Amino acid sequence: MTRKNDVACVNPKQIRTDVDCRAAQPRFDNGAWGAAKISDVTGGGLYLFVTPDDNKPGHAASKLWRMAYRFSGRQKTYSIGPYGNGKNGTFSLADARHERDKAKNLLKDGKDPSTEKQLDKHRQAAARPFGLWADEWLAKKKVEKVKRGRIVAVRDPKTIEVLELRVRYVKARFGKLCRQDIKRPDVLAFLRSYEAKGKLETRDRVRSIGAQICDYADVEGDGYNPFRNLNGKLIANISTPRPGVTEPRDVTRVFKLISAPWARGRFGDIVGLALRFDALTIPRPGMVNEMEWSEVDWDTERWTVPATKMKTGWDHVVPLSRQALAILRSVQKLTGHRQYVFSCSKDAPLSNNTLNKRLRLLGIDTKTDHCAHGFRTTFSTLSHHEEIKEAKAWDGDVVELQLAHLDSSTVEGLYKKHGPLALIGSRTKLMQHWADRIDHWLDPKKVVPIKLGTQG
Repeated sequence: MTRKNDVACVNPKQIRTDVDCRAAQPRFDNGAWGAAKISDVTGGGLYLFVTPDDNKPGHAASKLWRMAYRFSGRQKTYSIGPYGNGKNGTFSLADARHERDKAKNLLKDGKDPSTEKQLDKHRQAAARPFGLWADEWLAKKKVEKVKRGRIVAVRDPKTIEVLELRVRYVKARFGKLCRQDIKRPDVLAFLRSYEAKGKLETRDRVRSIGAQICDYADVEGDGYNPFRNLNGKLIANISTPRPGVTEPRDVTRVFKLISAPWARGRFGDIVGLALRFDALTIPRPGMVNEMEWSEVDWDTERWTVPATKMKTGWDHVVPLSRQALAILRSVQKLTGHRQYVFSCSKDAPLSNNTLNKRLRLLGIDTKTDHCAHGFRTTFSTLSHHEEIKEAKAWDGDVVELQLAHLDSSTVEGLYKKHGPLALIGSRTKLMQHWADRIDHWLDPKKVVPIKLGTQG
């Protein structure tokens, strides 16, 4: 049992000098050590609050300056800070008395010192440089979970990498300034530097990041955000769809070019096979680049792109036509022992620019004529407008589902109700018909069979 005589514990009755502060100890009462409140001799509610150290009976764990006061009829406590020599956030006796006097003056003005202290902290936080706020905002984005389809997870590494790049752009220009010191003319000049280079998309993305960081840094809620309300002051960024051929002569030309043997092809011309497979299955090109053998079901003749790879956050099933399966069987002889289907010198996905590079080597302008993503445009336009006996050949929902477009409420509803296999029968017929149409463009003598009942 702890006894009072085990340690020296003579406490001063009041705080008169700094010697009393150093001598102050917890109080011993009813066989236990407890916190002691020792009033300052100058009054005004100031006292030293001494808490006991559980590991060292009779010794102080902390000594805190506090002030008792009343505000709006209520008894309250104002925390000044820890006792010390006045350095590293501590307060000497003289410092504590000065802080008490400041608090008393606030009370005379009808202000609560505790509330004002919190407001001061907010003001100091608001005065932090923009770069520190940017780092804090980015750190939050790295661990923040987002919902995408059926997936609830942190942002993928590629997304974080892009965010980091754009944050570096705004930090390089405004990182050392406080939010209030960032002026609208400076922001406009910064954004117009991207306009001068023709980088309107980058400009808009960077502006959005700057606006989000400013909102995050606005702890006082004053609403000041120099990155917002710039409409009319910047060149309008009217997005144009990625090019894809839709005229019969252009379609025939493109498909003949990608189907012709490529003498310069390496590794069995994996790139050429990937390009033809992309044209047959019309996913987003990145899905072909990262395709894995584990995603192919030979029994059902389907390729399932997992939700983690999909923009929609849902699994996406691609029915494989006879022509697409033939390509996979050829590729299997080359990379069947690997993880990635279309891998060249090493077991890794194709780079994002590989398919477009091949199109350019074939003499196709990927900026104005046709790009790898453009096969989706070709498929969508021709499938939506194909007619049989003056009637639409394919229901619009079937086409949109196969493109993984979940924009309309009808398509999204079908997907949520039936999952990745929604309208899979009609989609299977559509994809086989699409492959047969490609064969017909390559050789007009081949007849394109169309089975009845292909509408959704």
